[in-house]
Amino acid sequence: MKKDLGIKLGKSFEFRGEIYKVFIFLVFVLLGSRMAYLQILQKDKYNYLAQKNRVKLRKIDAERGNIYDSNGELVVTNTLGYRLVYLNQRVVTNEQLKEMSEATGYSEDYLQKRIKYGEIVPYTKENILVEDLDLDLAHKLMEKIGDYSYLEVQSYSKRKYIHDSLAAHTIGYVKKITEKEYENLKEDGYSPRDIVGKTGIEKIYDSQMKGKPGYDYIEVNALNKAQKIEKSKDPTPGYNLHLSLDMRLQKYMEEVFQEENLSGALVAIEAQTGKVLTLVSYPTYSLTTFSSKISQEDWDQITNDPRKPLTNKSISGEYPPGSVFKPFSAFAFFNNGLDPKTKIFDNGVYSIGKWSWRAWKKGGHGTVDFEKSIVESVNPYYYKYADQFGHEPIIDVAGNFGYGKLSKIDVFGERAGILPSEKWKKKRFKQGWFKGDTIILSIGQGYLLATPMQVAVSYMGLANRGKAYVPHVVDYMENGSEKVEIKPEVLYETNYPSWYYDVLNKALINTVEKDNGTTKALRTPGLVIGAKSGSSQNSRFDETHALVAGYFPADKQPKIVFTVLLEGAGGGGRVAGGVAKKFVDKYLEYYNEEMK
Repeated sequence: MKKDLGIKLGKSFEFRGEIYKVFIFLVFVLLGSRMAYLQILQKDKYNYLAQKNRVKLRKIDAERGNIYDSNGELVVTNTLGYRLVYLNQRVVTNEQLKEMSEATGYSEDYLQKRIKYGEIVPYTKENILVEDLDLDLAHKLMEKIGDYSYLEVQSYSKRKYIHDSLAAHTIGYVKKITEKEYENLKEDGYSPRDIVGKTGIEKIYDSQMKGKPGYDYIEVNALNKAQKIEKSKDPTPGYNLHLSLDMRLQKYMEEVFQEENLSGALVAIEAQTGKVLTLVSYPTYSLTTFSSKISQEDWDQITNDPRKPLTNKSISGEYPPGSVFKPFSAFAFFNNGLDPKTKIFDNGVYSIGKWSWRAWKKGGHGTVDFEKSIVESVNPYYYKYADQFGHEPIIDVAGNFGYGKLSKIDVFGERAGILPSEKWKKKRFKQGWFKGDTIILSIGQGYLLATPMQVAVSYMGLANRGKAYVPHVVDYMENGSEKVEIKPEVLYETNYPSWYYDVLNKALINTVEKDNGTTKALRTPGLVIGAKSGSSQNSRFDETHALVAGYFPADKQPKIVFTVLLEGAGGGGRVAGGVAKKFVDKYLEYYNEEMK
C-alpha cells in the first residue's frame, strides 16, 4: 500500500502551465510573423537574390574607335587579347595550385598571391589571374580548359598599334583604369575593369572612343557554369578618330632624327586652321610595350635613358627659346617708338657699369639696323633697346603671342613654359628684377622657357599677322552614322600695326635668302621661306640647344608654320635649319601642287 505524501498541486502549478502555453503561443506567433514577413513583404528581395544566384551579368566591352591619319591610313585598331580567370574567388587548394602551375608555367607562389590579392570582377566574382595572356599559352589552355573547371580563358578587345613607336607621344596608349581614375570617372559610366587612355589623344578622346558597353544575362547552374544567355544588350562602338597628321611625313622625320642621333622635337602646323601636320618628339617608345604588362628590364631601360624618351618634347619640353624670340622683343621696341631704320654700331660688347654682354660674333657686327639684327642675329641690338625700354613691354608682347600660356592642343600633357615677370621672380626666388634679367630676356634666355609648340604658335601669329588658332591633331570623328568636325578655333588675336609684320617678314625672308643670313640652310628654289634660328644655353648639355622657327610661303599667305628644337646639338641655323630643310623638301614632294 502506497503511502500518501500529502502533496497537493495547487494554483501555482496551474499558473505556471498557463504561462508556458502563452509562451508557446507567442513563439508560434513570432515564427508565423517572420514567415509572413519573408514570404510576403520581402518576397521581391528574396526573389531578386534567388534570381541573382541563378543569373549572372557579364559586361561586353564596346569596340574602341580606330585611329586614321590624314590620308585614311589605319594607325590604331583593335585585336583579340586573352585573360586567364579563376572562378572560385579566393578559395584554392594545393592540388589546384599545382595543376595551374603546370598548365601555365607560373609559379605556385605567384598564382596563390594573385588569387589571394588579385582583382575580383564585380557581378561575376571572377578572379583575374593574368590580364594579358601570351597568345600561344592562351591557345594551349583553351585546348584543354575542360580539364580545369575552376579556370576560364576570356577574350577581349586589345589595342593594336600598327606602327608601334611612330608618333607615340601624340597617339598615347591605353591600360587598365586605376582606382583613383575610377573614383574620378565612375559617375561618367566607367567600370573598375575598363581600359582607358593614359597619354596622348587616347586619353583626351577616351570618352568618345570607348563607346558604350553591352551586357549578357547568363543563366548558371549550381556549379556556377553557364547554361544559356537569357537576355543581351549589344555594345555601341566608339568614335573613330581621323587625324590631321600625315604619317608619311611623320615617319620620314622620325627616321631623320634616328639616323642623325638627334633628341628633340619638330612641329608643323597649317597656319590658317591650326591642323597639326607633323608632331615629332624623339626619342620615342613602344606603345605596344606600354599598353601591355611592361617588364622591369624594359622599364629600367626607358626610365634610365638620359634623353628622356617618355617626355613629349614637342608640348611638354620647356626650353629657353633663344634668338627665335627676338621678333617679339622687336615688336616691343617698335611699340615704344623705335624706328626699324635706326642704326647702332656693334663693337661686340654691350656694357652697363662693370657688367658686359657679348655678341656671338667676335668683334661685333658693325653698323646694325633692325633687319640686320634679325638676319645676322645681333644680340647687342636687343641688349641696348631692352635696357632702354625695360622688360615689361617685352613680357606684354610675348604674352600676346602665346608665351607662358597653354596652346590648348588636344594632346595630353602640355606644359605652359615660363614667361617671367618681376612678380614671378619675387615669388619664386624672393629677389627683385635686375637689369641683367631684362638684357638676357630680350634674346630669349634667362628665366624664359617655352615649348616647341608655343614657339610654333607664336610664329603662327606672325604668319597670320596677329592671329593664331588652337593647334589640333584630330581633324574629325565619326562612328559610321555621325561625323563631328573639329573646327578652327582662334587662340589669340593681336592688334599690332601692319608695318610691324611687313618689316619683320622681309627680315625673316632675308635671313634665309642672304648669304649672311643665319638660316640660309633653308634656301629652297621656287619657295620663299621666312625663318629665324636660335641657340640657347642650358645646364644639361655641353652644347647649346639648336632651334629654328619659320613659315612658308612667306611671299604670300603662309600655309605652314614649323619649329625644330634639337637638344644639345649646337649651331641653330646649321643643324636645326638642316633638319627643317629636310622637312620642307619632303613636304613639297607630297604637297607641291597645293603650294602653287
